[in-house]
Amino acid sequence: MPSLRGPGIDDRFDPSDLDDVRERVVAPTVEALLRPGELQAMDVGRGPAQEIWAQVTALGKTWQAAFWFGPQADPEETLGEVAYYLADRLEDWICEEVAWGEQRIADIRIPARRQSA
Repeated sequence: MPSLRGPGIDDRFDPSDLDDVRERVVAPTVEALLRPGELQAMDVGRGPAQEIWAQVTALGKTWQAAFWFGPQADPEETLGEVAYYLADRLEDWICEEVAWGEQRIADIRIPARRQSA
């Protein structure tokens, strides 16, 4: 089970801000699971039904899947909840495809929201 910490855990998830999703959900989750040098590429995008997907390439293997499924989701959802779900999905893929059976448990640190200048 992933663990969560950091000042942004309880911030409301804003699916309209993909930069924030990338910086405060996807990147910290991926960084918590992969070792230095394993990550080759990471991308975040939106699907036709407003779902949000991530694509991660590590050591020549690529995982792409939706991890947030659209406007019908809970409006009270937090960054921590979304990161937890993403980590749960990625942990399995990394164990099976990247780390050759090594189970990695994410310790995710969600940063605070950047202050507007």
